[in-house]
Amino acid sequence: MLVGFLDGQGRAYDLNFRTLKRRIRDAEGDWDVEPGERLGASVSVEAALFWQTERPHLLMRPTGGVAATSAKRLVFLAGESVPRTDEEPTTFNVSVHVPRTAVDHLFREMGGRELIEVRREDLRGTMESRAELTLRIEAPWIGGPEPATFLLVLRPLAAAREAVAPLGLS
Repeated sequence: MLVGFLDGQGRAYDLNFRTLKRRIRDAEGDWDVEPGERLGASVSVEAALFWQTERPHLLMRPTGGVAATSAKRLVFLAGESVPRTDEEPTTFNVSVHVPRTAVDHLFREMGGRELIEVRREDLRGTMESRAELTLRIEAPWIGGPEPATFLLVLRPLAAAREAVAPLGLS
């Protein structure tokens, strides 16, 4: 699972703004895919991410964007029009410990946006309500050898179902 940012050149960064030396998109804006993989059309959804601890932590506030999915993974990318301020440059609910110039460079100059990539093998189940679909995820996380549990909430329900359909979860 990748939780971080994507710049305008398709490069991925983790939550600490470190480059992962990995391109998620190519120069033309097409998703980078594995051999034999095909990401489906982007579906407009709102996503929120919770880190499940003794007291669940809202890791990403509800954020509008698009989800593109294959049989191997789901990729959520925040929309270009997500509101940003100097006090809250990102919808990730984390403290940003890098110089403001780095934050400004990523979001204002490089067109950076929030990114979540979930591998099929990290999915542990789904839950539906009338308005949303929640994916239960277990994946390695910062600071521990044990997998952490996350809940990725996608809404509205119809769009969420369409977004996750290529994963074949049913």
